[in-house]
Amino acid sequence: MTLRKTIALGTLGLSVSLGFALLGFSRGAVTIAQLAPAPTPAPTEDPLPVKPDVPYVPTPEVVVTEMLKLAGVTPEDTVYDLGSGDGRLVISAVKDYGARRGVGVEINPGLARLSNENAQKAGVSDRVQFLQQDLFQTDFRDASVVTLYLLPDINLKLRPKLLSSLKPGTRIVSHSFTMGDWKPDKTVTVPGNATASVPRNLYYWVVPSNISGDWKGRVEYAPGRSQSYTLRFTQQYQQVKGEAIAEGKKYTIPNITLTGDRLTFSRTETVQGQQGVIQFNGRIEGDTLKGTAGVKWGILARNFPIVAQRSGNQQAAK
Repeated sequence: MTLRKTIALGTLGLSVSLGFALLGFSRGAVTIAQLAPAPTPAPTEDPLPVKPDVPYVPTPEVVVTEMLKLAGVTPEDTVYDLGSGDGRLVISAVKDYGARRGVGVEINPGLARLSNENAQKAGVSDRVQFLQQDLFQTDFRDASVVTLYLLPDINLKLRPKLLSSLKPGTRIVSHSFTMGDWKPDKTVTVPGNATASVPRNLYYWVVPSNISGDWKGRVEYAPGRSQSYTLRFTQQYQQVKGEAIAEGKKYTIPNITLTGDRLTFSRTETVQGQQGVIQFNGRIEGDTLKGTAGVKWGILARNFPIVAQRSGNQQAAK
């Protein structure tokens, strides 16, 4: 071997030795096994975990019970639980309250699988379904009850979808967290006990109809005699303000209550020294308002059918 080749091989050996040293190998002989790439780990039962927006914290059973009571779940209801965890609320809605159908939405595949196992054990797997998906991508338009145990920022992001997708009258119950400036219709506190160590607040809403805008109609108050009118409403969620316009005059409408698609209001008026009361009870059906106005004035009492059509000027419900 020539001197040049000897020097070259020595240099190569030094380079390899330095390289192994820098990579953390011992100074001993390097085997093929050491140089081979690390074996690929065997696949696990679940795919790579999905990072949820909300960490999984089980809802205590006593809170589950109170949420379903507050929602007033009946055999006519379809209950959706958004972020359903191990499925306990959906299963209880069907098993204990007789809900027609229950749907849980859970992004964690392991929890979704556990929920199905729990439903089978409870004997309700024929009436419940667990969707392993993002709740923001879920179609829950058929829900009559929606339950939540999310976080405040997630509730706010979800709020527009709840208001636009759900039918008026759908009940929503949230464990611990509100919906920002959408004030709840009711708040209930669950006292702390052995399973819920601290008191928990539950918040209840009924999705309101969009009643904003002008509603025009005509009422027949005597045979052959009628009067046109306009009802004008503005609203922020279920909070409504209104006025009636008739014969060029405006009258404030006080005491307005909007619950889902049900509208009531009353007004007291003094006419010719005699106090009268107008009480309206009606329902919003799209762009039609139907109901009855009961008028009491002294010994007189009459009911007038009311049908009004929305005539443009519609705004968002907020």
